[in-house]
Amino acid sequence: ATGKTLLVLARDIFPHDRISDRYYLQALEPLEAQAAKDDKLKTLLTEGVVALDRLAKQRFKQTYADLTKENERVGLLYVIEHGAFFRKVKGHLVTGFYDNKAVWPLFGYEGSSWEKGGYINRGFDDIDWLGADA
Repeated sequence: ATGKTLLVLARDIFPHDRISDRYYLQALEPLEAQAAKDDKLKTLLTEGVVALDRLAKQRFKQTYADLTKENERVGLLYVIEHGAFFRKVKGHLVTGFYDNKAVWPLFGYEGSSWEKGGYINRGFDDIDWLGADA
């Protein structure tokens, strides 16, 4: 249940509907591996999921991962966003997910520019990855 909840949590923190679960799971793997060796982290994650599920059940009579309405789940995240559990998962995901070079093409992102002389030498307006509607 913890893994399923962490996956739904990851998708709610960094929502990208067109991105497969596998990239979120890849981002969570190091956190779960670290928790397997660190009892304090394991407790933080386990108790965080239990608390999130308790909150979801109080408000909606379902566990967090079983809530089908995104706005209900996100509303719960606003309640916990300043807590250690949420901050730990979010902090880990921001690098674990967005530093995954396999995800970059899915966003149309060309990658880092500094190795190629930066945007100034390449043309600072080389931002085709951003999309026309941005």
